[in-house]
Amino acid sequence: MPLYRECPSCRALLTEEQLNSTRGLCPYCDSRVGESDEFASPDAAPDFRRRRSLAPISVPEPIGGKLGTALFLLFEQFAIIAGLMLIIKLPSNIAIEVIADRNPNPVDPFEVLRLRFLVDLFFGPIYMAGVVTLLANRMAGLPTTFSEAARAGLHNWARLFAAQIVARIFIVCGLILFIVPGVVLAVRYCLIDEAVVLEGAGAADSRARSSALTAGKELKILAAGAASIFLAVSFGVLVVDLAEQAGLLEHPAARAAVFSLADVFTIFNSIVLFLYYWEARAERESEAEVAQPAAKEAQNYEL
Repeated sequence: MPLYRECPSCRALLTEEQLNSTRGLCPYCDSRVGESDEFASPDAAPDFRRRRSLAPISVPEPIGGKLGTALFLLFEQFAIIAGLMLIIKLPSNIAIEVIADRNPNPVDPFEVLRLRFLVDLFFGPIYMAGVVTLLANRMAGLPTTFSEAARAGLHNWARLFAAQIVARIFIVCGLILFIVPGVVLAVRYCLIDEAVVLEGAGAADSRARSSALTAGKELKILAAGAASIFLAVSFGVLVVDLAEQAGLLEHPAARAAVFSLADVFTIFNSIVLFLYYWEARAERESEAEVAQPAAKEAQNYEL
């Protein structure tokens, strides 16, 4: 058996150990990679969790419908999403707030923001890959545990980190030269996370794949992204304001906890973008299914 097997659905590279534990099913998208008798251990207990299913979710066409669906997914899967983010956000925010609190000199707020940005830049791909895997499974009606989502995050971290870094360099260059090209690139590359995690794309392929999936939807994605960012930021400001009125921002640990909770709701924007990916991929697959019989018919006619 080769060292790795590639999932035919999400293109994740899977080890023999992973496939043995799931009886030939991809642990990220639940697709069949190999026959069950090829990987199943005769002494292993049956995995009844895999038989449970949820109702698949379809993506509504209007922007308002996508915002509502994203809100539903956020609260339905809140425990796992919050767990994935807080395991990174909470310790880092506590460390940053404690360092700032012990500094005898006034701390520049922008310095704190830079530290948070660097932490999110390096560790963010872990929880983003886990969230993307969770959402893909949920849209297909499949359950996902926290450990499965966390494993997906660690498995895809390196490729997603590289793809995000390269994409952000292009976007920043576009913003420096002219603002409009930077915004255009930001929209075109907004589905890189999904392309890397669910399709196994590399740094270069993910940009091309994201651009193809967003083609013709740029204005809708820009409008939906702006609306989702506004809602997420508004909610975060509300949480911080309520915490301040309750006196929870006096202690650095409590302040970090409040900021971390506000950070969790920023994932709302990523969920909205994921819905555009899911919609675009379904459209491409439908077009391919329609084109394939037509191509075979033309080939038979030529013969």
